[in-house]
Formats: sequence, structure tokens, C-alpha cells
Amino acid sequence: MKPLGGGSMDKKALLLKLCEELTKTVDYLYGEDAGLKAHLGEVLNRYASVLSNIGWAITWASEEVQNKVFEVIEDAFRRHEQHRLKCRPEEWLSWKVSEIVDEVMRDREEKTGTQQAQTQTPTSETDELPF
Repeated sequence: MKPLGGGSMDKKALLLKLCEELTKTVDYLYGEDAGLKAHLGEVLNRYASVLSNIGWAITWASEEVQNKVFEVIEDAFRRHEQHRLKCRPEEWLSWKVSEIVDEVMRDREEKTGTQQAQTQTPTSETDELPF
């Protein structure tokens, strides 16, 4: 797999790094402190959302959208390492990846709505049964 745009990591490496970050977070939050365990559910929910959207993009989206998603992941790691995020990395990733997926879904809905409107011909018949 080739590296992304100007990045140094390929898609597989980015996914593995993301999973590694999740593992580190779970290891840290699943300590003996009950407060941290309570926080773990929120973090796991956020990661689940991110991974679900990434999975959808990898499976169903165009290559252009897939590249956008991986660029966002790479950008999240870069920003986190440079201490430029004002929230947790999984929160930022969740927002950014959701924006991309939501945009694609809106575009698909608009296209299907337009196609359905074009294929449906208005009829002057009533809703009566043909027999």
C-alpha cells in the first residue's frame, strides 16, 4: 500500500496506529479507579463511532472519500503530536470523519431522490385497482 498524499504512513499503518491508540486508552482507563472506568464507556463509544464510519468509508465510499478519511486520521495524529488539539483525538476524529460520511450520505440521498423523481412519471389515473 502506498503512502498517502504528503504523509509518511499508508492506510494499513494508520488503521493499526488508531487501534493501538484505542488499546492504550483502554489500558489506561481500565485501571483501578472507578471514575476512570466510568469514563471508559464514553471513550469506547466515541471510538466505535469513528471505526464504524471508517469501516463504512472503506467498504462503500469512493476512493476519493476513502483518501479524505485517511488524511483526516493522519492529520489527527499530527495535530495530537504537535499538541494542537483542544479535545481528545478520538473526539476530533469522530467529528471530522462524521462530517465526511454525512456529506457523502447527503449527496447519495440527493442523487437517489433526483433519479427517482426523473423515473416516476406523473399519471392522471386515480388510486383505483386495475380490476
